[in-house]
Amino acid sequence: MFHREFRNPPADLTVSVQGVAIRVGPQMKYLGLVLDGKWLFKAHFEQLVPKLVKSAGALSRLLPNVGGPGGATRKLYSGILRSMALYGAPVWSTALHRHNRTLLHRAQQVLAVRTIQGYRTVSRTAATHLAGDPPWHLQANVLTKVRRTRQDALARGLTLCQVEIEAIRKRETASMIAVWSQEVDNPAAYGGYTVDAVRPQLTEWVNRTSDTLTFRTTQILTGHGCFNKYLYRIVGCLPSPDCRQCGAPDTALHTLIECAAWAPQRFELEAHVGPVDLLCDLVKAMLQSGDNWGAAVTFCETVMLLKEAAERNRERSAAARANASSRGRRPSPGTRRGRYAHYFPP
Repeated sequence: MFHREFRNPPADLTVSVQGVAIRVGPQMKYLGLVLDGKWLFKAHFEQLVPKLVKSAGALSRLLPNVGGPGGATRKLYSGILRSMALYGAPVWSTALHRHNRTLLHRAQQVLAVRTIQGYRTVSRTAATHLAGDPPWHLQANVLTKVRRTRQDALARGLTLCQVEIEAIRKRETASMIAVWSQEVDNPAAYGGYTVDAVRPQLTEWVNRTSDTLTFRTTQILTGHGCFNKYLYRIVGCLPSPDCRQCGAPDTALHTLIECAAWAPQRFELEAHVGPVDLLCDLVKAMLQSGDNWGAAVTFCETVMLLKEAAERNRERSAAARANASSRGRRPSPGTRRGRYAHYFPP
């Protein structure tokens, strides 16, 4: 109306409405949504996502990985940011092209990693599966379908009660989870270790209510933690990815089912949950009962505490040798063992 389609409006162009000067621009903000002439909502997400990331960063100071609040509190905070992200979803859900999805995924990854008490290197796919938080673009589609169903009913002169609305929402949520389980194109490159374990029980995992994850349980479930292969490949602080006990690559799965150093803890775990040959076996057993979940958490906490203590001792020894060599004298023949030294295998 005021300028050609592929050109910006002239500078300082305004329209006067009842004596109020309104600037003409490529977009406008209305009821919390940034609208543009083509309804692409690119500017809306570019302004929204930095606010979400900033809010998630502010909440992260209240949600430390170690010693922080439990899972219920973390889900409460994640629900706050989710409501901010999905505000007006029935309006912009049809404009979720690749650029807008990427912006939403960036904010959701920050929130999901903080919810599961994981490392920042955990992929978005693995973090959202463990957090039980489907991708926001799929949740936006659910909100859109529920709203359209209500509008269609009103157009026919019908008013849906709350029970009928909840039934519709549950049906659309079940369909969303089915779509979500098939959405990952190449899980091997995007947290496939975790996704392959959770996906067979995805509905039960999402709908669980009381059982929560811990910092060290998440390390076992993601493979990102105090494992030599992770420290060698991603952190780059070790010369080799091999286990110091058996020589095999030290991964989360190796710690869970193979390494002889943790045989006593593994025997106690399998006494509660049964044989564990793959990570999916552990996840399935965890969902069966609260006792199984507690046994899995106990195994992860015990083993990872010992591995962390051994890693700290190694770092202290390396630092002591470096300091001794820089001073021109030989290092001391031994270093003080940590508080968990009596648990170490001979």
